[in-house]
Amino acid sequence: MTGPSHTKGASRVGQLTDVAPWEAELIMAVRFWMADADSQAEVWNRFAQSFGAAEGLAELRNFEGLLSDLCRFARRPFVRHGLGCTCIGSDEAILQTLVREAAYGDLAEAAMIASLIVPARHAEPVALMAARVGQAMQRMVQTAPAIAPLQNKPQDRTLH
Repeated sequence: MTGPSHTKGASRVGQLTDVAPWEAELIMAVRFWMADADSQAEVWNRFAQSFGAAEGLAELRNFEGLLSDLCRFARRPFVRHGLGCTCIGSDEAILQTLVREAAYGDLAEAAMIASLIVPARHAEPVALMAARVGQAMQRMVQTAPAIAPLQNKPQDRTLH
């Protein structure tokens, strides 16, 4: 049994409509960023529209740094659902919770959650980056329409 429903980190744990808009924005931005170069351009445009070119680039670098560290130091590959999927997978939910707790200022809780993904020595720096990303996502949702799931984009790691 090695199908998508048995992939570690892929278990459906919720729906994008069940979480705060900025948290759904975070999950979709992660999916887009990890999909392909065209999708990354869409994420960049979203940051630029929300913050302007200079601040948008700084916020994008924070977002990219968080994902980079999570992927580089993670105990196993991060699993995400497809761009057109409205489900939230378990890896995505852990990331969402990490960013939410960090953004709300509970860095100790965020570091503990980060330690589920990365070794303990990387947990605090990841939590600090997650705080910046969460605050940016909250501001982003207030200034522009959300990234919508796309049904017609290619999905390289579609789970369903």
